[in-house]
Amino acid sequence: MTLTDEQTAQLNEIEQLCFHGSWTKEMLLEEINNPLSVFALAERGGRVAGFVIGRLVADEGELYQIGVHPDFRRGHIAEGLLDYFHLTLRDKGAACCFLEVRSRNAPAISLYEKSGYERISLRKGYYADDDAVIYRKEL
Repeated sequence: MTLTDEQTAQLNEIEQLCFHGSWTKEMLLEEINNPLSVFALAERGGRVAGFVIGRLVADEGELYQIGVHPDFRRGHIAEGLLDYFHLTLRDKGAACCFLEVRSRNAPAISLYEKSGYERISLRKGYYADDDAVIYRKEL
């Protein structure tokens, strides 16, 4: 997918707001352009409202990031992006999808569990300040 400079700037802003710069703009662009990546933007009123990015390797998907700009939260954008991501993975041959999430990120955990993800593992101390919960969803 080719992004405009404005879309790239807005995507980077969402990454900074949601994930505090865990990925640089260059890292995001590199991943978007990776042939194994699955990426989508949601736009509202000419602005990037949210994005989802992950990968498909063999028959497994992995969700890397899903973020929605604070101005657009509570508008079901994350659910729509996640549905699109799952359908795309399935269409490309994925049987399941994995993700990891901070154990204290209750909104994300709620979204994932509503979408059919099941908790399969806990990685204690994975993040400097938190544990990671590993989830899996059959597609």
